[in-house]
Amino acid sequence: MTNSSPPPRKPLPSLQPLASLWGGLMKLRRWAYASGLIKQFKVACPVVSVGNLTLGGNGKTPMTQFLAKVFLQKGYRPAILSRGYGRRPSLEREEPLVVSLGQGPLLSAQECGDEPFLSALKSQATVVLARRRSLAALKAIELGANILILDDGFQHLSLAREVDLLMLQADQDLKKERIIPAGYLREPGQAQEKADVLVALGREKPAALQKMAGDRPLHLARLAPICFRSLDFSSTAPLDKPKGGRLAAFCGLAKPEAFFRTLADLSLEVRSSLSFPDHARYDPDEIAALHRLAKTSQADYLLTTLKDAVKLPLALNLPILALDVELELDRPDDFVDQLFSRLSPTKPEASRLDQTRSVHD
Repeated sequence: MTNSSPPPRKPLPSLQPLASLWGGLMKLRRWAYASGLIKQFKVACPVVSVGNLTLGGNGKTPMTQFLAKVFLQKGYRPAILSRGYGRRPSLEREEPLVVSLGQGPLLSAQECGDEPFLSALKSQATVVLARRRSLAALKAIELGANILILDDGFQHLSLAREVDLLMLQADQDLKKERIIPAGYLREPGQAQEKADVLVALGREKPAALQKMAGDRPLHLARLAPICFRSLDFSSTAPLDKPKGGRLAAFCGLAKPEAFFRTLADLSLEVRSSLSFPDHARYDPDEIAALHRLAKTSQADYLLTTLKDAVKLPLALNLPILALDVELELDRPDDFVDQLFSRLSPTKPEASRLDQTRSVHD
């Protein structure tokens, strides 16, 4: 398989002084919240945060969708809260934005960002978007939500939560990672100690990961392919549909190699591939690159991720199939039991707010 892609962003050790400064500021920030120097905004219903320590990926959004499904099955009315990273500034509206009332997206991916759009597309939860998570929480509760899922919330400390769920890569060694801009960590690796539950993408638990988890719940997970979808999401196709055809692939992910490896695991022979930056918006230059990819590879199908497909124009005259995946946990029943053991023992009714302790994101 040939690959046409920009070189990945590499760590820059020369920027270590800046990384040390950033890491120190992040430690100070966590201390300020933990000590009560900065007050958190609190709501009367449970809040579960899903996040990670590194730039991009690690299955945060599929986990929020998994949690939404679990909470619905348990009789809750969940809402997913998002910042809407990657949406077009020219299309930004007054926040908070209601992306979904549980029956599909009310906004386009360009208006709300790919991740909130996907959560609206793939879950029956309410989805609300705001840079200030407190605003999103207020709106979600006003709409009837009685449990909140904070997507990408590990570093967004202004909204109090009952559970901090941290997504990792199973082979990740946080002790060896550098902090941005010298590396990929958003904050010092020791911050993992603040997580209540750890979920690692991978096939096994290395001894170092188990040691790091200590007595906290540690689960393995994978992003399991379930089907291909048409570009307008109106139809699905089995995973073997592209077999035997001339295939090319493209994506705009933080870790594109993971997507290409998934296609190989499905025994799909991809002739050539193209990588765009994470959260690519698919502007005219990128669309032109897709047409060149289709022409040079003579592809019967262009394979991409659902996250990328939601940002492509429906009028795009290319044979695109989008791979749909779901999060699978190694011990889902244990995970759910461990999660609920950390939540309020009684199911919240119509939530009221403690509005006296609010801060800005």
